[in-house]
Amino acid sequence: LSLGTPLGRSTYGVCAATMALVKAFPRLPGTLKKIPPSLGAVTLISILAKLLKLPAKTLADVAGAATFRGGAAVLPKIGFPAIPFSLETLKIILPYACTMAAVGAIESLLTLQLLDGMADDGKRGSTKKECFGQGIGNVACGLSGGIGGCALLGQSIINVESGGGLSKLSGMSMAMFLGLGIVSAAPLLGSVPVAALVGVMLLVCQSTFSWSSLRLLGKIPKLDAAIIVLVSAVTVKDDLAKGVLLGTICSALGFAWKQSTSITATISDVIMAPTSTIDE
Repeated sequence: LSLGTPLGRSTYGVCAATMALVKAFPRLPGTLKKIPPSLGAVTLISILAKLLKLPAKTLADVAGAATFRGGAAVLPKIGFPAIPFSLETLKIILPYACTMAAVGAIESLLTLQLLDGMADDGKRGSTKKECFGQGIGNVACGLSGGIGGCALLGQSIINVESGGGLSKLSGMSMAMFLGLGIVSAAPLLGSVPVAALVGVMLLVCQSTFSWSSLRLLGKIPKLDAAIIVLVSAVTVKDDLAKGVLLGTICSALGFAWKQSTSITATISDVIMAPTSTIDE
């Protein structure tokens, strides 16, 4: 988008204003600081954009008005997918299912590890429960006509920074209010400017990326630095599963090469007991 057009100026302005409000909400006095910064900023920006009639694209403009029509009719029907149960179907589905399962498990566990370091309540997540619950949820989602998923890093960080922590109540509340919003408040959700959500996600990216790690690239072994860059590039280009698999293979080959070219010598001291002769 060009700044020379009204749409471009409005989009960049809404994005910047949202980012500024997210940073400003925690500094508000009294009970206002208890409002989740992302929710407060997006709500306020959406109201201002509507009142000022800014030419910013909304979610309804991008996804279509039918997506946000609301009502109970938008809820998926529970039932088995209308596909033939045969070996040919399994051959088509299995590669994609394995890829999605690997990506979902990896991203969920990485998200859990990151959130363990961010949470202030001292709680730690369970990797076993996370994987087991995610599997049950994906099966139920598939049976109801939905699309499988996993723990999302961006939304999880927003939840922690908004005070939700790692509690089960926070995740359940999010799912419940999301469902209620889709059914009863879909037109309101459709009026949210896309640029406002972009501003929130940019701040999430800023807090997710460990900027101090860039200084470590010159201090760690060159092979490790090359693997980090390679995994990052493959993940962006293809998917997380391929990136992690390639990184694991490269790390294993690098370790094998180091072991084959290194020489280990063990020196042991042998202590001899003194001997004596007796002259008769």
